[in-house]
Amino acid sequence: MLGAVNVLDVHPVHGPDQRMGRHGLSGTAPYALLRQDEDYSYLRDAKCRRDFMDPIKFIPLSTQKDQYLTLGGEVRERYEAFQNANWGLGPQDKNGYLLQRISAYADWHLGDGIRLFGQLSSETEDGRNGGPRPTDEARLWVEEAFAEFDVPTSSNAKVALRLGRQEFEFGSGRLVDVREGPNVRLAFDGFSAILDSGPWHATTFITQPVLNRPQVFDDPTDNSRTFWGVYATRLIPSIGGGLDLYYLGINNRQATFDRGTGDELRHTFGTRAFGRRGNWDYDWELTYQAGSFAGLPLSAYAFAADTGYTFESLHFSPRVVLKTAVTSGDGGPGSGTFGTFNPLFPSGIYFGQASIGLNGPPNTLRLGVSLQPHLSESVRVGIDYDWFWRNSPNDGVYGLGDNLLLTGQESRQRFVGKQLSASVVWHATRHVDLSLAFAHFFAGPFLTDRATPGRDVQYASACVTFKF
Repeated sequence: MLGAVNVLDVHPVHGPDQRMGRHGLSGTAPYALLRQDEDYSYLRDAKCRRDFMDPIKFIPLSTQKDQYLTLGGEVRERYEAFQNANWGLGPQDKNGYLLQRISAYADWHLGDGIRLFGQLSSETEDGRNGGPRPTDEARLWVEEAFAEFDVPTSSNAKVALRLGRQEFEFGSGRLVDVREGPNVRLAFDGFSAILDSGPWHATTFITQPVLNRPQVFDDPTDNSRTFWGVYATRLIPSIGGGLDLYYLGINNRQATFDRGTGDELRHTFGTRAFGRRGNWDYDWELTYQAGSFAGLPLSAYAFAADTGYTFESLHFSPRVVLKTAVTSGDGGPGSGTFGTFNPLFPSGIYFGQASIGLNGPPNTLRLGVSLQPHLSESVRVGIDYDWFWRNSPNDGVYGLGDNLLLTGQESRQRFVGKQLSASVVWHATRHVDLSLAFAHFFAGPFLTDRATPGRDVQYASACVTFKF
């Protein structure tokens, strides 16, 4: 897993229920996936400084130290190589290519509940045959720039308002994620309100996604899509975890599916339960979508369940996880409704251990098993084996978003293929991570029984990240 790891080890990304956020950060804690969630106010006490980077994490702006500046950033270098990219149907590259990400942020705490946060990023690609993909390159852009204001309340609740460009990462990352795996992360322009009250954490927002383009400061707001909603999490100690409840709305005026292109208005309602009881852990999510697409009524659904067991009595305390997922596909013109599930803005590493970026969640039946031995506190290993079918033979195969990869109108075969993936991540220091990943996708009849047959895909990557 090349992204961040959930502290419950239930899913390969953080959620608001597990992030260290503004609820405390020790001098040896890992950096947050969303850097604005880090809180270094404890460094007001010089005795708490243990890291060589601590002097730039709390720079006093007043004699009372109630105003301060935090600086930070990241450098990530990554090599990727494919054999038979896109099942052999796209541009091929025998030598692989390099991806680089450099980012820097400044976090001003100005007192009286006022905060300014800004982050610049530069992502480049070098050597890829066919040039950079949309998530490979944005040479220099404003990744985040928001003002935050604390709202006085009469209770113990904390409410903060954010206005500007910002990043989100909700729950399991199946529907809304910062997209850490690819080179260019995902940001939104708009408004959000964040509530912390006892066991509850909730975010409500009205935004539009950012369009990432290769040129310098060429990343405007995507005015063709509007995204709004509320995502709430309640921690429940009795179940060893918590419960998510959410509503997410999107209006995409240029949505494209196997059925065609049209105006999409989609309302997503869902719940997620997660936690750990003894040696067992779980992450179960149920989602329903209603609305309309190109004048047709819309009805879609998704269910995902990751259930794990840790064999603590065995060497390396291996964790075994059974993973299942079902998402609806379209029934075709004769159905009278539109049924393709839309994963909205999902994680860049959705299936398995590698950012291979082949098939995504729409119109999918998936069964998988994962083995995760605990080699040490600093070394994580994961091995996944997944099988994929089309849920509906009348719909196609999609990418990680709702982008159509292959139409379903040319084959009645359901079995898309199976994938073996593995990764190892070494958290060498608080600042340095090194990772290796490999995946092999075995093409099934849906891919091979075509006029231009798809072929097996192999993927490998090596990555080093320095954060400060």
